[in-house]
Amino acid sequence: MNCATYIRASTDNQTDAHQRKSIDEWLQENGIDLADVDRYADLGHSGASDDREQFTELLEALEAGEYTHVVCWEISRLSRKGATLQRFFDVCEDTETSVVITDGSVEKVTPDGTGRFVADIIGMVYQQERRTLIRRIEAGQRRAQRQGKWLGQVPVGFRRDDEGYLQPIIDPDHDAGETGYLELRDALERIDNGESYRSVAEGLPVTRQSLSNIHQNTDRRKWYLEATADKDAVHAALESVRTVPVDQIKTSDD
Repeated sequence: MNCATYIRASTDNQTDAHQRKSIDEWLQENGIDLADVDRYADLGHSGASDDREQFTELLEALEAGEYTHVVCWEISRLSRKGATLQRFFDVCEDTETSVVITDGSVEKVTPDGTGRFVADIIGMVYQQERRTLIRRIEAGQRRAQRQGKWLGQVPVGFRRDDEGYLQPIIDPDHDAGETGYLELRDALERIDNGESYRSVAEGLPVTRQSLSNIHQNTDRRKWYLEATADKDAVHAALESVRTVPVDQIKTSDD
């Protein structure tokens, strides 16, 4: 019996010990020497992605007819895309390779078609679950945008509050690498007065390149120098800065 195993975990921190334990138990119960098994593993990879080096290598080895058995913990470890699972099982069927699942609704998919029907249904369920998840994420993003919440990377001089709204940082925590909104305003004014990006960046937790990018971006400059923005979420966040004179804005040093 020429045997290979496959393990996948979605994140690098996600343990794969339970997968290995279940697979090794099956191998030992069937009298297979663990040292004779080829092992493939993709850690930190989503089952919705086909860009997995070890999975690709396994598929190529199967197409070359190198194995009679492939052992995995659960069908979703192979893929969460129905089309990819179909291709995988087709290759195994064409090369007379049996797929063993140690913890799933089907225990084995064999070249004669045994277990294939259930495996295909499971693959379609995974595909539908993935589509539903994507729709929920997209709906959540659209809802957050309508509510004026900030999505994506937080711009320098701002933070995102607990409810997801953008807020200018008036009292920055330099130990945490924060740059204050008013510090950015002062830095841009100094640059306008002829100071270099490098000298202005000294003493601030912001790089020369970041200062240059902000200073040379007409829309972004207005965020700091005029407290206005074309983006609704940013404009709303700057309301407190526009309505209170700069010299009256309180910080922890006041």
